Amino acid sequence: MTCVERSIPQGQHGVPGGLGLPAIALDDPRWQRIVASLPPLIRARAINNSRTRRFLEAVVWIAVTQQPWGRLETHCGAWHSIYVRFTRWAQDGIWDQVIASLQAYPDMALPLQQLVEAYRASRPYRRTASPAARERVGAAPLELAAMG
Repeated sequence: MTCVERSIPQGQHGVPGGLGLPAIALDDPRWQRIVASLPPLIRARAINNSRTRRFLEAVVWIAVTQQPWGRLETHCGAWHSIYVRFTRWAQDGIWDQVIASLQAYPDMALPLQQLVEAYRASRPYRRTASPAARERVGAAPLELAAMG
């Protein structure tokens, strides 16, 4: 399915389904919950920039459909850039905050949690927060924790 054939009406947010897969869109209540849970600098960017919403919808689509990152449609952005941003948020603990904000919506929270856990389990060591992330998130000092 191309961007022209997408199942989400023009002017609305979301990642269209394709190949029989569901379309994913963050409705305004879910979006507001997520934005409220973000660290201050990221929250300010998210409020004033639709790219953060598009990024979140792309990651939720990957989590819900369990498709490979390369299957993201081009209107979502470059799949590798989305993946890199996903990994940074996972390392910085931002996804934990997003998942906690979506607990009232298990249809999105559970697949996201599984995606983040799978990413973290695939790494021998997990960096809990980078120095820059500690400033953004207010996290504890950098620690290396063995995963496994």
